[in-house]
Amino acid sequence: MMAKSAILFTVAAADMSWEEYKGQFGKTYNGGDEDQQKQQVFESNKAQWGQHESGAILGATVFSDLTLEEFQQLDIRGFSGSAAQGLPKVGVHEFQGETLAASVDWTTKGAVTPVKDQGQCGSCWAFSTTGGLEGAWQLASGSLASLSEQQFVDCSKANSGCNGGLMDTAFEFAEGTAIVSEESYPYTAKSGLFSRCKTTGTTVIAQGGVTGYKDVSTSASSLLSALNSNPVSVAIQADQSVFQQYTGGVITSGCGSSLDHGVLAVGYEGNTIKVKNSWGASWGVDGYVMMDASQCGITTSASYPTVSASVAV
Repeated sequence: MMAKSAILFTVAAADMSWEEYKGQFGKTYNGGDEDQQKQQVFESNKAQWGQHESGAILGATVFSDLTLEEFQQLDIRGFSGSAAQGLPKVGVHEFQGETLAASVDWTTKGAVTPVKDQGQCGSCWAFSTTGGLEGAWQLASGSLASLSEQQFVDCSKANSGCNGGLMDTAFEFAEGTAIVSEESYPYTAKSGLFSRCKTTGTTVIAQGGVTGYKDVSTSASSLLSALNSNPVSVAIQADQSVFQQYTGGVITSGCGSSLDHGVLAVGYEGNTIKVKNSWGASWGVDGYVMMDASQCGITTSASYPTVSASVAV
């Protein structure tokens, strides 16, 4: 059944015209020359569509009118692994030989909010952070709430807003402040002079409710073990063509391990990790990507917050 679906998808993708692509993704260009240039890039990318050697299925995405170099220059990632060396934590999560579930999916357990879009701002770390906190809060309180990425972009000063950051640093910031809702402190995809830290907002997690965070040991079994308990904030490399045009399948090669993007691991089946991205729901499989636990550096910088619902708002 899976193979048949992949074949049907490949045929449909190959049939997409340039005009259909522009209509589906709302693309407009400045004049005929730019339109022609973008069409040439689109056709070159289209030639790669279908089952890819990486294990992924490539197809039309919002990035299919860009060269790989243009895609790599976009401000849509922003993980910085050097921001929080030596920060205190509440421990390290390691696989202890326990029996692991064959599969886990926190999206079906009510611990994951809908896919969001970071836009042209290197704030992936903030989305990965809120994803970890949203899951931990739901498990602690029984209530799922969408938390404000913009609060972290504006107020977590150890990070660099749209210029990058680290989830561990953001978790440490969250330990000392009340975390507010996305609705009350909406995302603007701006930082610095364009957006300053606000002190108002509807509190979801009271100050002191975030009690710490745990780094996950760098083995695949430790990441799976952590995912048995909660969603996990992870970093990956996401600047290769397999990410530019990912529309399905499982990435088993071809994405590298130079970490540049913070995302949220939300479950697994066997050794395949399900990941929530922050490039909107039109990318990937409704905003998600599947990858083997050996790929994209996903096990090398994983962590999750510890949250208590007993602190009064």
